[in-house]
Amino acid sequence: MSRIITTLLLLLVFFFGGMSYGSFEKNRLAVQPVEEEFVIEQVSVTESPPLSSEIYTIDESEHKVHRTASFFEEIVTTGYEIVINILYQIANLFFD
Repeated sequence: MSRIITTLLLLLVFFFGGMSYGSFEKNRLAVQPVEEEFVIEQVSVTESPPLSSEIYTIDESEHKVHRTASFFEEIVTTGYEIVINILYQIANLFFD
């Protein structure tokens, strides 16, 4: 049990150390303007109507795969946002 608490405390120390370092680092990524020359070439493009063999239809099995992938994407995104919001609220306790 003490091993878990020690690990969590170390993770919190590194997290808050990174937060404080990032908040005090202002001009680290300052962008300096650079003059560049751009050469623009004109290319003529002719469009042809699509042929019937170029039309792609989605099979039912591929549709299920896409739906399952988007479902898992929503789950992972929601979980990630919950964890980040909790860590942000904890950080606000120390910086406000």
